[in-house]
Amino acid sequence: MEISKKDVIHFIGIGGVGMSAIARILLKLGYKVSGSDLRESVNTIRLKDLGAKIFYKQIPSNLRSAAVVVVSTAIRADNLELQEAYNLNLKVFRRAEMLDFLMRKYEKRIAVTGTHGKTTTSSMLACIFSGEKTAPTYLVGSDLNDYKSNAELGDGPYFIAEADESDGSFLMLDSNIGVITNMEKEHMNYYKTEENLKVHFRKFMAKVLANKGYLVINKDDSRLMALARDFDHQKILFYALEGEAFVSAQDIEAGEDGISYNLKIEGREDIKVNLKVYGNHNVSNSLAAIAVGVREGLDVEKIISRLEKFSGTKRRMQLIGDVNKIKIFDDYAHHPTEISTTLKGLKKSFKGRVICVFQPHRYTRTQNLFAKFVTAFEHADKLILTEIYAADEDRIAKVSGKLLSEEIEKQGRTMVEFVEQKGEISSRLMPQLRSGDIVIFMGAGDIYTVAKDLFLLLKKKFKISS
Repeated sequence: MEISKKDVIHFIGIGGVGMSAIARILLKLGYKVSGSDLRESVNTIRLKDLGAKIFYKQIPSNLRSAAVVVVSTAIRADNLELQEAYNLNLKVFRRAEMLDFLMRKYEKRIAVTGTHGKTTTSSMLACIFSGEKTAPTYLVGSDLNDYKSNAELGDGPYFIAEADESDGSFLMLDSNIGVITNMEKEHMNYYKTEENLKVHFRKFMAKVLANKGYLVINKDDSRLMALARDFDHQKILFYALEGEAFVSAQDIEAGEDGISYNLKIEGREDIKVNLKVYGNHNVSNSLAAIAVGVREGLDVEKIISRLEKFSGTKRRMQLIGDVNKIKIFDDYAHHPTEISTTLKGLKKSFKGRVICVFQPHRYTRTQNLFAKFVTAFEHADKLILTEIYAADEDRIAKVSGKLLSEEIEKQGRTMVEFVEQKGEISSRLMPQLRSGDIVIFMGAGDIYTVAKDLFLLLKKKFKISS
């Protein structure tokens, strides 16, 4: 498709992470952008500063100047702007289609997908390729702590995109380097069956290879390895925490400053890597990024140096603050595997108590994965659960945060407390905290606001002004 730079591209829900990232790149390329959202945010303010016209009501008149409309799957069919776009016969594109429009302009098109780890892996790749000649254009699912943005326009031949598998739209991307971190039963409200999930991932693999590209696959994931049997392994780079692979890690050591390991490349190299992030899952993510960098001919020492400076992304094990040796982290984890893996990593790295505050996300996910949620918190010393963040879903009978807390309590593995109103969590938690505690807030909803509240209360208690 072709879009004139004279045309206005209008985004319905422009403040969303993925939508705002695409809008940012379009603006930097010289396209005219407008968009609407229900409230002002950091993302909309940034876009306005770049020249976008922002509306804070979603009404038909916002489309007066628009020639193209971009919409995400979060926008309902009865949205007034979307209906007006169809009435006016405007070009309407899904978010992934507009992402593909940008991606096709680049020679090296890297798409990172998988159930877990997409954001961190794609962010690590952005850091690795940050040299002068290879400076990438990237769009990822969270702000990089070091760059304070989740999207940037680069001068190099590389385009790095986080490819969303939640709605199947990752199949719209015309990538020629495909990174797959893992595959697990998730987003089953879209996929319905595990077989359909496998079909989509298999199609993603086939499309990358049809573009004369290559795949980078996690060898530790048995589901992915089963799919990989259908393809030529000479066109696949495998990475692994254990065993033989293109890149692998050995002698993993966890500490309070991060996690370290010895890197092997095709079994020959033995290079020390010291990451600032925590958990074996981030070792795995770094291996995926290293595999691409090595395959693309980047200097290994520069790859490692840039990775060692990587301090993570917003809402992915993000350190909110440290007061009186009480560390507060915020994490986007909302799936049992993510929760368990992250808590395990924290427990290995720190000597103090690990206190988890979890806000379940979506009624359907809580219902479908209820049994796995019950055992996901075994590495926490204490758990505080609050009510489910519904997102755009209707309430489901006999599915609640309280019922989940009661079932976890029956197992007797973790001390659990249910606090229905999230606004009461900080005041309930404050008297229980002691020096050395690690408090991690988890969930894809708005629980991060409580993490910030707790940090401010602790600063006030210990009379810290800055």
